[in-house]
Amino acid sequence: MDFSSLLPETISIYAAVFLIILNLICSFISTALSLGGGILMLVGLSFVVPPLALIPVHGIIQLGSNFARIFVSVKDLDKSVILPFIIGSLIGSYLGVNIYEVLDPSIGQVGVGLFILYSIFGKFPKLGKKYIFFGGAVSSTLSMLFGASGPLISALIKNFNFNPVKHVVTHGSLMTFQHLFKSLAFFFIGFAFEEYIFLVGLMILVGFVGTYIGKLVLVSKGEKYFKKVLTFILLFGALRLIYVGLEPYL
Repeated sequence: MDFSSLLPETISIYAAVFLIILNLICSFISTALSLGGGILMLVGLSFVVPPLALIPVHGIIQLGSNFARIFVSVKDLDKSVILPFIIGSLIGSYLGVNIYEVLDPSIGQVGVGLFILYSIFGKFPKLGKKYIFFGGAVSSTLSMLFGASGPLISALIKNFNFNPVKHVVTHGSLMTFQHLFKSLAFFFIGFAFEEYIFLVGLMILVGFVGTYIGKLVLVSKGEKYFKKVLTFILLFGALRLIYVGLEPYL
């Protein structure tokens, strides 16, 4: 069977294999460390997928990857934060898709980076769960514009002091709904997802394997390294966002 006929014209067999293996790695990272896989996937896709398809395709892949995190750890999920986050995400997705083509991306990138830095080093207030609605609205708007908002949501729920497994599955559940609404928004404005269905489907299936392995590592090693590694990834992500945002002006 000629599998190349099932792929988008711009993606070769070799590029498809690269993305499938990359998603295995990214799913492992996202589960073992809570975040980082989404940003890595965004970078990897940028070498293969056309620019206009980058954020929509990234969103549908992350939808599957984050759902896998719920699937393997659903009993540890904190369900109380889901509904207010969903409502906020619906509003944020609507706002984001309407300003997608008019806002300078560098503004949002620098803003998110500064927010994450402040959450690490500043006297960040202990935001309770009542703020999760606003977190959903803001992060979903930014996700529509810049692709990966995982560090922003992770910085927010870090203040809830969940244990590692509860943090990962709750973070994954919120990201699942956010990527679902983002994908629907792009679908309604006319993005053609159908040519990517076969490739994305394979990536998601392989991603379940990475998620399961990542959970095993998280459970066995998480208490020792989780907070330190999470802080390091947040710091790296924040500095990268600020640099990318300021680069056009340097």
